[in-house]
Amino acid sequence: MISVFAVEDTAIQVIWSALPGPHVRLEIGDQSLEVVAPPPAILQRRGRRPVPLPMPPGTMGGPGAVTIDGLRPDTSYDLTVSGPGVARRLVERVTTLRPPPGRLLDRFATINDLHLAEPGFGARHEIEDRWPLPEQGPYTWRCLDAAIDEAVGWGARALVVKGDMTAGGGPAEFEAVGERLSRVPVPVRATLGNHEFHDLVTDGRPILGRYGVDIPREPWAEDRPGMRLVYALTPRPGQRSGVVDAQQRAQLVALAAQAAGPAFMVLHHQPQRFAFPTEYPPGIEGRQARALLDDLADANPAIFVASGHTHRHRRRRYGPIELVEVGSTKDYPGTWTGYAVHEGGIRQVVRRIAAPDVIAWTECTARAVGGIWRLWSPGRLDDRCFSHRWPTR
Repeated sequence: MISVFAVEDTAIQVIWSALPGPHVRLEIGDQSLEVVAPPPAILQRRGRRPVPLPMPPGTMGGPGAVTIDGLRPDTSYDLTVSGPGVARRLVERVTTLRPPPGRLLDRFATINDLHLAEPGFGARHEIEDRWPLPEQGPYTWRCLDAAIDEAVGWGARALVVKGDMTAGGGPAEFEAVGERLSRVPVPVRATLGNHEFHDLVTDGRPILGRYGVDIPREPWAEDRPGMRLVYALTPRPGQRSGVVDAQQRAQLVALAAQAAGPAFMVLHHQPQRFAFPTEYPPGIEGRQARALLDDLADANPAIFVASGHTHRHRRRRYGPIELVEVGSTKDYPGTWTGYAVHEGGIRQVVRRIAAPDVIAWTECTARAVGGIWRLWSPGRLDDRCFSHRWPTR
């Protein structure tokens, strides 16, 4: 039950739900790492007694993740596992990414769908978080804190939050979010999601602004080394779906067109392919989405569009535009996303949050929707990790 979850140019992230022995050695190229089996994860469902997550035959311990660095770019490797009583065997063959051309100019990270203060996960919030000690805090906060720590440790020079920071959009939730984000050691930018408008009375922007997280009432842009970040406002109060009307489309296109180079568009809602949603939850209606993407491609083909909302990892192309959906910090697989900006392109890596208490929780949430969530949310490796070269204008 060992696999590669993330691939970069010089590193991979290895994850497991259980190990074939109490301690094993992971080897790739000339790098090796000793790994000790962590304790089993404890699944708590409402109205049931806590139970350890079941382990496949011949395995032991619980979930975990490690990063192995020091690899060569654009190189194929065999990842193997061995240990006392464990014959050496191939886990997976993997190829590191080829970096985009040119110098590395910037690194930033994104997170989304924090849902701080939600009571549990699943269709009816039936997967609960009673096992950790009270001083560890609720799972949504632990996931956020660990994601920030790991992203900053990776080298992110800024953090972008793509909406759904709160569960219900109430004042106390905005206060708590603002206080936590004010302590992040790198600049924080954010846009809003539909959960910020579940409370139709509260406008959380002034509250967040008091903590230095300013969210304008119109689309806006921020120039960073090698790229312009363009922020959209897609939520509709009281609705799960998003909207980009003609006025906002014109504003977004103008901001992208005025960029000195490539642009990275930050959305909460995903652009749908069709007029009617074919998957849940609904995003930006297909006709509006195509109008936006067509105009963006004409204005600046060197553009990357990133959204959250779906809690899953997907990637597709629309003409010259790369579109990605990125999953939540707080449910399976529990991730943050890093972007390395080069002169000639951008590299995306989605990392699973590796903190032991967090990965134990997110492994439990894979049981949601009858276990379908484990198959639905992660996407493929090349949905999560890839290099994208900028097209020329």
